[in-house]
Amino acid sequence: MSGPRRLLFTLTAGRSGTASLAEIVRVNFPTAESHHEIIGWDRFGLDSPDLSTMTLFNSQGNVTAVRDFWARKFDRVAASSAAFYAESSHVLMKAGLLENLDLLQARLDGAVEIHFVDLRRDLFDNVMSFRSRFDFTNKSMWWLWYLDPQYPRNLVEFGKLADFGLNGVCLWYLFEVRARAAYYRQLFAGRPGLIFHRLDLADLQDAAALGTFLDAVSGGALPGPCRLPERQNRGKNKPAFPPREVELLRRMVTEIRFDPEATAQAFIAQGRRL
Repeated sequence: MSGPRRLLFTLTAGRSGTASLAEIVRVNFPTAESHHEIIGWDRFGLDSPDLSTMTLFNSQGNVTAVRDFWARKFDRVAASSAAFYAESSHVLMKAGLLENLDLLQARLDGAVEIHFVDLRRDLFDNVMSFRSRFDFTNKSMWWLWYLDPQYPRNLVEFGKLADFGLNGVCLWYLFEVRARAAYYRQLFAGRPGLIFHRLDLADLQDAAALGTFLDAVSGGALPGPCRLPERQNRGKNKPAFPPREVELLRRMVTEIRFDPEATAQAFIAQGRRL
């Protein structure tokens, strides 16, 4: 792979194909370094943001402690010898990834092309996936992996979604992540070396769409026909939900209108920043 070094990150909510995307990069670019989530009891605070990084960024902004984490993180990313580095963790964009890109670009002397993938899944399916895994059952999980509706720096008001219990929390979270993806795309539009893409989960099983995407992020260096590995991290042993609750969720997702682009545009116009 010739040209500038290429890096790939995601702007996504999780349970949206991130593990599959990491595997897709790995099998199609054997010389790439591709990670889903770099986690472990000794990896938080070095390779992945810890709880304090997440809560500080979302309550106080890009304070010194947050920036110190990214300095450590980007030291490790820059030390990779791979010309193509991919990390599809959904946590990074919620802890100040884009606010600290200057640290990464400085470590690579600006010779870098950074790609961001707004990876989405059908809202109903995404909420059901969260509920099936009990992902939003306590606040400690919100602070470590997701977002808290009460954070003071959010783009999306929790408002009436609070009336829908856990389904409302999950849907609010998906709206917030989509608004943040739009916010970053609008705020960083035209910045040299930053490129934004949109993919849906279904695209990860579409060889033509995926091949076009992989060619774009690699600078035309896809070594052969696009390979589709088996889907990763698929849910198992899903609990049964009462049919009435499932139907209420379908109605909620269908009837509640939300425009992430307009939300992001208004947030920026008000002079507000994450």
